[in-house]
Amino acid sequence: MNLSTAAKLVGVSRGTIQSKIQAGELETFEGYVRMSALCIVYPEVGNTTDTVLERVARIRDNCAWKDNLDEITDEHILATKVHQLQVELNDIYAELDSYKTLINELHEKLADMKEGCDRKEKQKLQALLHWISNQL
Repeated sequence: MNLSTAAKLVGVSRGTIQSKIQAGELETFEGYVRMSALCIVYPEVGNTTDTVLERVARIRDNCAWKDNLDEITDEHILATKVHQLQVELNDIYAELDSYKTLINELHEKLADMKEGCDRKEKQKLQALLHWISNQL
């Protein structure tokens, strides 16, 4: 969600949210705040019994532009959701790439270790390397 929405959700000013970001207390990605990151800094947000839809309705009811709500289309809401999902997907791809890099580095280190081992240890390491290759 954007910073203004996050601020409204937790009941603080946008400036307070920005201060938390600048202090490194609140994590963002491309100017957006994840609900999970917000719950770390403001745990009370995640502990309420309100549903997300009730929170959104409450924010919407209190917003300055509520007279123009009829102008907001379902397409706008869907576009916002698609953008949020794209951001999440990009994060997931980045995490997946880091895991792939980790596995490849592990594979290389095990192959290097194999060179200094006796025959029995080499066989065990070779079996492990073969298993890793098959899993990838």
